[in-house]
Amino acid sequence: MRTAGIICEYNPFHYGHKHQLDTLRSEYDAIVCVMSGSFVQRGDIAVFDKWTRAKAALSFGADLVIELPVKYSLSSACGFAEGGIQILDALGLIDAVSFGSECGDIAVLENCAETMLCEPYEVSAKIKEFTACGMSYAKAHAAAYDGILDSDIISKPNNILAIEYIKALKKIGSRITPVTLARKGVGYHDLTASGKFASATLLREKLKNNEDISEFTPFDFSACERYDINRLTDIFKYKLISEGTSAFCNIPDMERGLDNRFLKAVDKSSITEMLDFVKTKRYTYTRLSRIVLSVLLELRGNLSSPEYIRVLGMTDTGRKLLSEMKNTCPLPVVNKVADFDSDAILPDILATNLAALCADKPVFQNRDYTTSPVIL
Repeated sequence: MRTAGIICEYNPFHYGHKHQLDTLRSEYDAIVCVMSGSFVQRGDIAVFDKWTRAKAALSFGADLVIELPVKYSLSSACGFAEGGIQILDALGLIDAVSFGSECGDIAVLENCAETMLCEPYEVSAKIKEFTACGMSYAKAHAAAYDGILDSDIISKPNNILAIEYIKALKKIGSRITPVTLARKGVGYHDLTASGKFASATLLREKLKNNEDISEFTPFDFSACERYDINRLTDIFKYKLISEGTSAFCNIPDMERGLDNRFLKAVDKSSITEMLDFVKTKRYTYTRLSRIVLSVLLELRGNLSSPEYIRVLGMTDTGRKLLSEMKNTCPLPVVNKVADFDSDAILPDILATNLAALCADKPVFQNRDYTTSPVIL
C-alpha cells in the first residue's frame, strides 16, 4: 500500500493538522506519524500526554503513531528533522514524507536544501562572524545567505524545518519523496485565528489562560491533564547546586559561559525566571529551554542513529503496517517497554516520569511500563 509519513508534535492537535491528514488520505492508503513524546522541540513539556495526542491523530486520519525519541525532540531543527527522517526511512515502507511550509513550493525548498548541503566557505565564515557579534544562530544563518537564497524563504519557521527534512533525506540517500502542503489560514506564531484555523502557539496560550480551545480542534481535550515546566524548578536547582558547571558537560547546544549564567540565576523563583535572566539576543529562549531539559535528562554527546521503533498507537491498517515491518525494518519494534531490554529507551522513560511531576495533579506513575499503545 502507498504510505505517507509525517514528523509532528501535535502540541496540541488542531484543524490545520486534520487538513494535512485529510489531504494525504485522498492520495495514500496509510499514514504513519512520528511524534514527539513528553517533551517538544520548543523546549517545553507537551501540553497533553503522548498517548492522548496519539489518540487524537488516530481519530482523524493517522494509522500508526511512533514516538520520536526525546534526544531528537529536544534537539535543534537539524537534529529533530534527522531523527524523524531516519526513523521513517528505517521502517522501509514509507513512500513520501509530508510537511507544511509557508512557501508551498517543493522545488524552491529543494534548491535551498541543495545549496545549504554544499555550504560555501564564505557563508560559514559569515555565520561565525555574526554569531560572535551576538546574533542568534537562526538570524546569523539567514543573514549569511543574503544574496544567495531568498531570505523570506529561509527565515520562516515551517520553511526552515521543511528544508531540514529535505537535507536529512539527501544525507542518507533515502528513496522517500518529500511533498509539501502550504500552511493554511494562519502563521506558525500567529496569535489570531482565521475561522476554525488557529496556530498551536495560540492554542497553548489559551490553555495557559484556562480558555476553551474546542472551536479550533476536532478532538476533545477538555478532560486532559495539563503540565507546567516550572514544577521542575527545584529539581533543576538541585542539579546546579550539587553538580555545578559539570551538569552542563557535553550537553548539546552549550557554549562557554552559558553554564555560569545559569548558576548565577539559581536564586530565581522559577525556570521561566531563570531563562529570562540567562536569555540574550544570541541565546534564544527555546534553545535555553532545551538545554535545561537536556541537563535534567542527562542527554549528552552527539546524536546517534535510532535504535528502536516505539509504537504509541495504531488502527487496523496500522497493525498491517507493523506486520509488513517485520520484513522491512531492521530495528526492534517496541509495543511493551517492559519487554524491551535496552538502555537506549531510558531517556524517554525518564522524560515521561519528569513530565508526570509537572501535571496539575503530579503523580509518579511509570506510565511507559503500564500504558499500552492506543488502538482504534
